[in-house]
Amino acid sequence: MDAYGVETEDPHPPFGLPLPPGERRWVEGPIASDRQGPGLMSVHGLADSWFRRGLYALVLVGLLARGAVLVPALGRLEDPDNYLPLARALAEGRGFLINGRPTAYRPPLYPMVLAPLTLASTDQLGRGVAGLHLVLGGATVALTALTARRWGLSNGRALAAAAIVACDPVLVVQARAVMTETLSAFLLAATLAALTVDGRLGAALGGMGFGLASLCRPSILPALILVAGAAFVMGPGGWRRRARSAVVMVAAAVATMAPWAWRNARVLGEPVWTTTHGGYTLALANNPVYYAEVLDGPPGAVWSGPNQRRWWDDIGRETSGMTEPRVNRILLASGARMLVERPRDFARATLARLGRFWGVAPSGAVYPARLRLATALWTVPLWAALVLGSLRRDHWTWPRISALLCVAALTAVHAVFWTDMRMRAPIVPAIALIAVGCGGASRDPRNGDGEGPETRGKKTRKITENSQGSAFQIPKRR
Repeated sequence: MDAYGVETEDPHPPFGLPLPPGERRWVEGPIASDRQGPGLMSVHGLADSWFRRGLYALVLVGLLARGAVLVPALGRLEDPDNYLPLARALAEGRGFLINGRPTAYRPPLYPMVLAPLTLASTDQLGRGVAGLHLVLGGATVALTALTARRWGLSNGRALAAAAIVACDPVLVVQARAVMTETLSAFLLAATLAALTVDGRLGAALGGMGFGLASLCRPSILPALILVAGAAFVMGPGGWRRRARSAVVMVAAAVATMAPWAWRNARVLGEPVWTTTHGGYTLALANNPVYYAEVLDGPPGAVWSGPNQRRWWDDIGRETSGMTEPRVNRILLASGARMLVERPRDFARATLARLGRFWGVAPSGAVYPARLRLATALWTVPLWAALVLGSLRRDHWTWPRISALLCVAALTAVHAVFWTDMRMRAPIVPAIALIAVGCGGASRDPRNGDGEGPETRGKKTRKITENSQGSAFQIPKRR
């Protein structure tokens, strides 16, 4: 059985043993070299100097684009979700607190990453956050290219995927805010790269990646279930091997998230695995005031201002003195009640949320016309490529399907919960990988007539079994 779970009758010595001179030329090359269990960095493109130069250039472009939005914001960090106070509390040894109270209202990973930076002076804090986001942004660009090459895409398409991540306006603009989008996009790119590693190691790394991403942005958690299911149904090898991979992936994610759940069980009385924020985001997008002002309001209406504040104050009074987990359950029930009591309005609101999530330009009520036009000129061709790429059959094979499932999972979450364009920032690497697969043959011709990792083992078996009398016949030892 080869490294991809394909049973073969291999006439050659085990890989790494010396071969007779007459046979050596027949087993060298991309097909034979892939008979090893592939490591994360074992791709042809990374050895090409022009590809490396192109990737370095795109990483630099990504850094410059993010720097352009970060530099003006250095003196006034945007922290709308209060991640910096949480990070300071952690750095000072007081625990995960907000206003002196233990909380699970926000996910823990991003404040933990920020915590060392808060030990610096206020002047240096902005530079530290900017540097962090630049590093994460550059790494996301590189990981996207690595994943594309691991999929078997050509160098040009891998660089195109990296270029999308480097320049995507939604992902770039989010670098200026103290929010989770930049870190979660990096973690998702790393997870997609990890899933290209063969066997249980890849499953474990992928599960750990999903666990960390969920502790950064809980809306990514449903993708774990879909991807683990895909690993069981269409992963390499027999059903036992596929089942082990799926179990390892889920177990690794659970093990990664378990310490946070244990902390919440001790501090809040319940094992909260992600946050207590979900109920708020569901009720925020599904309540009578929102439906009246946005759903039935003028086109392009944005819910903000005194009516939104009044709704939030009412919720605060009704839930005063309750624990966070209980408030979360009440708000979840309140949002779900709109589905039962007003199903048509809920369906209309779902379509409106999907329109905002996949919008080609930001709201005209907030952003100037030139910025909206520039964003639309970028997004419309990208969406066309995404649709065409998603129709390719090879994107519905393992491990490529993991990108499609991540996109589908986050879309489903934000069809119900509060959303806007920035919510899609974490899946930009997945979008890029799918989009560059549109058009003609997308695989590197050096990968055995275009096969990727999922089919190269079958190619090897076919050549071995049908080599009698062909140009690929392996000379016999004399």
